[in-house]
Amino acid sequence: MEISLPKGVRQIIRELNEHGYEAYVVGGSIRDALIGLTPKDYDITTSATPEEVMGIFRKTVPTGIKHGTIQVITADGMYDVTTYRSEGDYVQFRYPTNVIFIDDLVEDLRRRDITINAMAYNTEKGIIDPFNGTEDIRQRLIRAVGNPIERFKEDALRILRAVRLATTLNFNLEASTLQAIVETMDGLRFISVERIREELNGILLSDNPSRGISMLFHLGIMKLVLPEIMPMAMFNQHNPHHDKDVLHHTLEVLENTPKALDLRLAALLHDTGKPTAFTVDDHGIGHFYGHEKHSARIAREILQRLKYDNHTTDTVTTLIAHHMVSLDMKNEVKIKRFILSVGKENVAALLDLKTADHVGKPDSSGAKLYEISAFRHRIQKILDRGDPLVIKDLAVNGQDIMNLGLREGRQVGEILKSLLDHVLKDPSLNEKYTLLNLAQKELLHDK
Repeated sequence: MEISLPKGVRQIIRELNEHGYEAYVVGGSIRDALIGLTPKDYDITTSATPEEVMGIFRKTVPTGIKHGTIQVITADGMYDVTTYRSEGDYVQFRYPTNVIFIDDLVEDLRRRDITINAMAYNTEKGIIDPFNGTEDIRQRLIRAVGNPIERFKEDALRILRAVRLATTLNFNLEASTLQAIVETMDGLRFISVERIREELNGILLSDNPSRGISMLFHLGIMKLVLPEIMPMAMFNQHNPHHDKDVLHHTLEVLENTPKALDLRLAALLHDTGKPTAFTVDDHGIGHFYGHEKHSARIAREILQRLKYDNHTTDTVTTLIAHHMVSLDMKNEVKIKRFILSVGKENVAALLDLKTADHVGKPDSSGAKLYEISAFRHRIQKILDRGDPLVIKDLAVNGQDIMNLGLREGRQVGEILKSLLDHVLKDPSLNEKYTLLNLAQKELLHDK
């Protein structure tokens, strides 16, 4: 089988070959090409040492020279070129104590994690597949290279990579590989939260995120990844509006959200507060009053622990905190205040979350979907009109208010908020002269 390679990749392999060295494309790009996916990047492996690679190519960057990786710059892009290597013993379930450069491709492939990632290719030799990765692709299996327990003890992050690949490719975990994951998962305690976060993101942004989250629960891994959401599992809601436990409802919501990280995180975490908020009335019906506030708090703790950026954390918690908003809201001033509290940039995502949340319930009739659509239309009508919604939309600013004789910043802010309240009720007031007159009256009243 011939695999199409970018011009820069072909150039690098050709020049290394002309200087007497072996060179192949390796890893995920070969896997993706064989599956029929477009590779995201191309890594090259070679028998040349890092110093020899830098001697051959004019434009290089020693990005990871300690581990044998040199970045080669070509006319059509930059590509990592890594020397064949073997690795010494691993420490802390992640890092090899030393790296040894070798000249044997098969030994280099032997150190890799999953068989479908342990293949190499060049146009002259074709596919080099010593661990039957092509057969595992045909069988749709995720199988560790060699002894799976050894592979996962070397680097526990490979456990999450295996789950992510099984999720994104819709493959199954091979039996011995699955068993090894269960036996070695405690090694994940040594993995940085940043690495765990990136693998979680990969699962959430797949075409079938609920399958990946389910696997983390069923394998017992979730207690090491997101222990805060464990109480959702098998939590019976005892409510006629919910025919699933909290976890299975969450999985259905997750599956019905668009592929955006903020939204998928909000879907995963939107009901984490239900076990905390749960009460039962005199008729044996379960209720979750205020669970959205508990959920937003738990979500913020999770996102901060996993070191998500502030924007992501704030967006996700905002979506969760408002996901129970009433759809009956028709008063435009209330709708404007709602938009202000959520943020114009988050309104569409919140309504997408509301839609997915409804689809995940037994009563998924068109009536509720119509309500969501109508609410979306009322909001969009306001946005399309361009009505002032935030302080920066006002025809005056803080300096204008200070020019009236104020010095205290807090009072300036209070007046601006008051002016915005006037403008939310009547957009025609948003003229500089009118607002300054209103501000002057506020000042006189305060005196």
